Amino acid sequence: MKIRNIFIYYVAIFIPLALLALSLKLNYINPNVFVFFLSIYVFLYHPFISGLRLIVLNKLEKNNFWKIFIPFREIKYFKILFFGLE
Repeated sequence: MKIRNIFIYYVAIFIPLALLALSLKLNYINPNVFVFFLSIYVFLYHPFISGLRLIVLNKLEKNNFWKIFIPFREIKYFKILFFGLE
């Protein structure tokens, strides 16, 4: 069950990034649009998904959810998020 949850987290994190990179490579978007969407990914999407995972794992309280949007705050939870280690 733990491995499945980590796999779902990886899919939720990496699929949008891969689609963004692929759309740039195939010239569906220009570099300015890519940078815009990459910024949204880095500053909003990834912290949001990571924060939800930390709440589900009971490592972050709901009232502290906003703190995960502070840059580099996720580093504190790196082992928990990406490897499932306590």
